[in-house]
Amino acid sequence: MTLKQLRRSAHEKLINHGGIGSPELDADLIIMHVLGIDKTELLTRDPAVSDAAAIEVNAAINRRLSGMPVRYIIGKTEFMSLDFEVNKHVLIPRADTEILVEAVIEKLKSRGAVKILDIGCGSGCIGVSLAYYLPRASVTCLDISEKALHVAKRNGERHRLSGRMNFVLGDIKDEAVCAEIRKSEYDCIVSNPPYIPTDDIFGLQTEIVGHEPLGALDGGDDGLDFYRVITEKTAPKRGGITAFEVGINQADDVADMMYSKGYAKIEIIPDLAGIDRAVLGTL
Repeated sequence: MTLKQLRRSAHEKLINHGGIGSPELDADLIIMHVLGIDKTELLTRDPAVSDAAAIEVNAAINRRLSGMPVRYIIGKTEFMSLDFEVNKHVLIPRADTEILVEAVIEKLKSRGAVKILDIGCGSGCIGVSLAYYLPRASVTCLDISEKALHVAKRNGERHRLSGRMNFVLGDIKDEAVCAEIRKSEYDCIVSNPPYIPTDDIFGLQTEIVGHEPLGALDGGDDGLDFYRVITEKTAPKRGGITAFEVGINQADDVADMMYSKGYAKIEIIPDLAGIDRAVLGTL
């Protein structure tokens, strides 16, 4: 079998299955990953493919047909133009979260040496990106999952940021953890916390419910549990910033929480679809 024949077969399998949003792209990502080739090689060359490689590609295609997200299959994704490792222990970073990261960078880029806390860091996509694009920042990534922290740490190492990053295991609902955050006087607290209402979880796409960590999605009855904890129990230093990603129709509620705790200059920033996606406030 040649590369073009393998590619055609993989495309057909995913297209004919239906329900996969980008079948050709997913097939191409799998083939490039298994064969260790780039897009140019995929499109311009047609070498013979070994039986072992074809079997590996077909096995990965079958995992995609079963609903496994392609980013878990290939073990990586792109966020803020950086490569990130992802696996079943962390949520796959979404492009919407770049809105939050870009807003924080804009706020902090003129402040020099800043201390940042990323609460519920998951893959580390937010904290690692902030450390990368703010070269004088020191970033602490906090997560309740030890396995997620291992992924975040590897992503920090991947981008040679370990010297400016710290990875801490802890539960933001633990009062001792919150007390330590207040004492640390961060210039910025940033979080993309779980914000899906509990009853809505199983209405999400099958590939999300069946494969991504549900604990990183469940925000309680109204989806706002973690915003309450973070705004009520933690705080940056005076003049510091807290910045959140929020779900649909949550921005005003989160802004009200922040206002009630003394935050000012509160901004609500929409994503490219016009949905309010980030809320930032200065203490």
